Amino acid sequence: MSKREKKFYNYNIRNILTNLLQAEEHAKAMNTINFIEGEGSCYLKHLLFVRGELSELISHSTALEKSSKTYERLLKKIENFLDKVESGAKFTKRELILFVREIRKEIEKEHKPYATFNCACLHAIPYLKILLIFLAGTGFGLTLYFIFKFIGL
Repeated sequence: MSKREKKFYNYNIRNILTNLLQAEEHAKAMNTINFIEGEGSCYLKHLLFVRGELSELISHSTALEKSSKTYERLLKKIENFLDKVESGAKFTKRELILFVREIRKEIEKEHKPYATFNCACLHAIPYLKILLIFLAGTGFGLTLYFIFKFIGL
């Protein structure tokens, strides 16, 4: 029984992290933060998946004689968030992103192979591209300015 429980325990962890990453990506891409008519429904869908996986994970943790306190706390945190959504609370994109990152960080602390926060990729590359385009445009504009000034236009 323990081997089977361990298999499902790991399965739940992977599903939780996958859905948290997907929820974060949805939050980043949102134009309208509306949980009923807007893109917020996708965010909620992933949180509901996480909620279900956490419930199963708690059960498997108990069977494996592992502590489930972290998972119970995170489940309660998600339940509180869902209660706020149902009561009409408004959130910013940043708040939504930070919410799933906080949960993900807690899960990753206990599951080192999935520590995505250790990723050293250059996430700022899109911003660097924009900066480079801006600087190139500024440089081009200044060059034209000095050329026109030099020839008297």
